[in-house]
Amino acid sequence: MNNIKCFSLIFFFLVSCSSSDQQLIEGNKLITPQYEFSAEFFECNLNEGYTLLNLESFISSLTRSKSSIDENIYDVGVFFPNSDFENKFMINLKNYSNNNIYELFLNEISTRGFDQIASCNFEQNNYKGLSLISSIVENDKLSHSVEILRCVYNNGYNFGSFRVAIDRFNITMKTLDIPYEALYLVKNNDEGEFTWINNFYVDNYSDLISSEWISIQEAEDIKQEFSENAKCVDAKSYDVFYIL
Repeated sequence: MNNIKCFSLIFFFLVSCSSSDQQLIEGNKLITPQYEFSAEFFECNLNEGYTLLNLESFISSLTRSKSSIDENIYDVGVFFPNSDFENKFMINLKNYSNNNIYELFLNEISTRGFDQIASCNFEQNNYKGLSLISSIVENDKLSHSVEILRCVYNNGYNFGSFRVAIDRFNITMKTLDIPYEALYLVKNNDEGEFTWINNFYVDNYSDLISSEWISIQEAEDIKQEFSENAKCVDAKSYDVFYIL
């Protein structure tokens, strides 16, 4: 199953609105996101002579302070693409505080010898994000599957209008026994584009989505509702491992 198809399975949960909802939609366009964290994504390549085994060994040796875990200050995830590019990966730093975690994290991994293993573009890309949907049954946060979609709003639509579909999507997801989380991010305060991240916490998520939802008649209406609000220009899938 290719990335776009995986995306369609989960994103087409969005429930269509009737014409009687139009006034409500117009009012909701004034709603703006209440962001919960900042985030950075760093594209990396393994240095010559090093392999994923070296990287995995390095990751397993890293530990965060107990206080940062207890206070939920930040998360660090290492994203491995589901592709043939075995020398490429991505680091995601998600900061829930006002502390300068960016410099603290870079200094820590550099001191521990990360620069010998890999080279990264550590330029800050200044994402802001929030958790839109969370139906996580059990999640140890050690590893899971991720889909990252880059999307743009259609003319006349924004987060406020899209929120109607998101809320209905959330209600639908609560009826399904699928451990799942959806994150919404914007870069450099550009509200015309957004990144949607699907976090799946079970291995057979595509089978579950297909059996629980995609075969129902409502799927086509859901697809139409999403298409009215936005379009996604690309999608990438990863396996992610968190540093705890």
